[in-house]
Amino acid sequence: MFFLLLLQFSILSPPAVRAQVTPRPPAPPRDSLATGQDSVARATPKGDIETVIKYSARDSIRFEVERKVVHLYGDAKINYGPMSLEAAYIEINYDSTTLNATSMTDSTGKEIGVPEFTNGGENYAAKRIAYNYKTKKGRIAEVVTKEGDAFIHAEVIKKSGEEDFYGLHARYTTCSLEHPHFYINASKIAKSGNKVMSGPFNLVISDIPTPLGFLFGLFPTPEAGRASGIIVPSFGEERLRGFSLEHGGYYFAWNDYIGTSLTGSIYSLGSYDISVANTYNKRYAYRGSFNVQYNYLKLDEADIADSRSTDDISRYLPKNNKSFAVQWSHSPVPKPGQGSFSASVNVRSSMERSLQYNSTANYLAATLNSTISYQKTIQNSPFSYAITLSQGQNTSGVMHFVLPDINLSMTQTSISELLTNKPPMGKWYDKFQLGYGVRFQNTIDNVITARQISGIDAIGETLNTDTIAVNMNNLGELWKNGRRSAIHNFSFSLGNYKLLRYLNFTPSVSYSETWLDQKYSYSFDPDSQKVRIDTANFGRVYNYNASASVTTQIFGTYVFKKGKRVQAIRHTIRPSVGYSYRPDFGASSFGFYQDFQTGIDPVTNLPIYNTLGRFSTGLPGRGLQSAVTFSVQQNVEMKVKAENDSTGSQTEKVSLIDNLGISGSYNMAAEAFKLSNINMNMNTRLFKTFDVSFHATFDPYKRDSVGTRIDEYIFDISKFKLASLTNAGLSISANFNPEDRSSSTTVPSNLPVLQRDTDPLTPEYIDFKIPWTLSMNYTVNYTRGFGFNPITRLGNETNITQTIGFNGSLSLTEKWKITYNTGYDFVQKNISYTNINIARDLHCWDMTIGWTPFGLQRGYNFTIQARGSLLQDLRLTKSRSGWNR
Repeated sequence: MFFLLLLQFSILSPPAVRAQVTPRPPAPPRDSLATGQDSVARATPKGDIETVIKYSARDSIRFEVERKVVHLYGDAKINYGPMSLEAAYIEINYDSTTLNATSMTDSTGKEIGVPEFTNGGENYAAKRIAYNYKTKKGRIAEVVTKEGDAFIHAEVIKKSGEEDFYGLHARYTTCSLEHPHFYINASKIAKSGNKVMSGPFNLVISDIPTPLGFLFGLFPTPEAGRASGIIVPSFGEERLRGFSLEHGGYYFAWNDYIGTSLTGSIYSLGSYDISVANTYNKRYAYRGSFNVQYNYLKLDEADIADSRSTDDISRYLPKNNKSFAVQWSHSPVPKPGQGSFSASVNVRSSMERSLQYNSTANYLAATLNSTISYQKTIQNSPFSYAITLSQGQNTSGVMHFVLPDINLSMTQTSISELLTNKPPMGKWYDKFQLGYGVRFQNTIDNVITARQISGIDAIGETLNTDTIAVNMNNLGELWKNGRRSAIHNFSFSLGNYKLLRYLNFTPSVSYSETWLDQKYSYSFDPDSQKVRIDTANFGRVYNYNASASVTTQIFGTYVFKKGKRVQAIRHTIRPSVGYSYRPDFGASSFGFYQDFQTGIDPVTNLPIYNTLGRFSTGLPGRGLQSAVTFSVQQNVEMKVKAENDSTGSQTEKVSLIDNLGISGSYNMAAEAFKLSNINMNMNTRLFKTFDVSFHATFDPYKRDSVGTRIDEYIFDISKFKLASLTNAGLSISANFNPEDRSSSTTVPSNLPVLQRDTDPLTPEYIDFKIPWTLSMNYTVNYTRGFGFNPITRLGNETNITQTIGFNGSLSLTEKWKITYNTGYDFVQKNISYTNINIARDLHCWDMTIGWTPFGLQRGYNFTIQARGSLLQDLRLTKSRSGWNR
């Protein structure tokens, strides 16, 4: 019955019209024993066709009813579940459940309609395809299929299941051309699950066979998901460590969230390193990495002696041949109402600038800092807290720990709301707000500072610092050397009020208090004629002040005549006058400072007295402060007609000066030098390209011939003297890029195991589409010297620093690109760190040349490698650096 229906449909349908037929399996015969009272359920037999077969053709469809065969001509298409097939000609055989597809030639002899077979994530392009849709087996001749980032060309591929296949005379490559520039030639190749394997193979470049190969090959397929596998090492050579096999090991894909790579490097002169890198990622929750590295360095004595005689790099060689490093990065996904835990840990046993640095950023870094923190804002309340653990170390071996750093804070809240637990009702006292924060710190340093007081001979005085080794045996000494403190800060906002319609009056009060674990008391010992320093276990120091300010805004506008492109210029001035009061915390009633005898004058035989603070930190300033503060901030902007507006009705604002400010203060309670230095700052953007920033400090007082300040003003209107310039700085930066630099970050690979540390001479990912980029920064700073005092033998000289830096890129052609980074110091007449990289796009290959002409890391690197992460180990590298010459 089924084939009679097909015959009727073929008669009624014109052959040249696109057709679509949905064949169905014949209905099963009815069981004569089955009755409505039969209690045994009988299963319906299942036919060979599991789902609907949809097919169509542009030219014609021909049916052979007796043979149960359908012929499709011209743009033939078949869809059968997840399987689809397109070709110039397709034959469907319902009797053998097979599909056959081939290409055809047009009138000019050109081949058209090359068969394309898709089954789920698999895709094949071939000259001939034979496929059994029941058994999922097939034979594909002259095929090209894509597996991940790679392409497989084979003379014949035999499919044995949904994903498995076997190939004969195969070529494995990452080149997308029909005739690839290079490939791995293997007589046999197979895919099983998520692995592609081959028998004996060798590398072919530009149709030239090379002896490079092996007895078998194993290639990853990233689309199949994360999988464990071998990490192929790379070859290298260094003068001080010899020949090497670097970054080889194994990758463990524990599950979809965690992966570990265990890698190592060995060197012919005895050095080695081991690294364990872990990555984890939980979607919508967190992601991070945890890495541990151990290095053992063994240098040949002859090479060390030779390096000392030929190049002075011996001072940079590590003094400790064993070192380790720990890196941990954890980034959470913020969620409302929940706490946030983050970590950034970078710890090394040694910070010497030596072989352990494999990137320019690490080499140029003066310190390594680590932070682990947890912070949370309590919902429906003004309270929040944060707990932080931090550590820092520098190249001198000094380590600084804060274990822990706890912050509790309350945002400014209406005092009436805190007392009555009711929302503000608009009363005048509702403007009074209170804010509070407390910070607990436990600070530990591995450096015992010198115990000395300038000009005072103290008992137990030491002149040199000492460094404590950080290990389990010295924990007690480190804890004793640490400092504990608690800093309380209260801020009171008394609101904002209008005065005379145009003035804004803002009063405020602040109070802070610090608790310390050390408080000093000084006494003079007549027997030893030295000062005795006694230390208490707890001390309290506080500070408070009150202030008020009045601000307003003044606008001035100049309107140009009609017809001009510039329509108006507006000048905005924001003057501010304030008053602040702080008591004299140096008075004896506060007890923060102590006047004590420090010795006896040998000439007059009278006691000598001095005043010192009794706390190591948090001390408020001495002297009464009753100061008037003033500042003037202003900006200038221009209103112009829009460039692309033909009607003249649209305008735009152009800033001429973003901000120009002058500030200072006058302390009415000071005995001398009541007027402070005058500070000026300015910043603007010119021509939408140049960012200009300027700052200067002026001293209003005169100086004598040796540079000592005199309590007399320089101000002389007749000579146009207002103040003397003490220091100034100018910074100009510009970015001339035609578009955003998308090449600033390295393109990540699709497997964590494929990520590698970058060589200092190897450039990052290059985007050849950007024609050029250029960034410039120019900085000049001036500090004035005020002569030399022959009595004190002290003085300073005028100092000027002037530097300029450039970085950018240039595409010489569509395939050639140069990136650079350099600078120049005009005062020292030296070129700063400079790096030049040349990149060549070779379609399926990348060639890079890196050159650092100056400094300790000077050298070059030449690399040519296959493009794509799958064959990244297929590369040739030649390098010479500061450690390899």
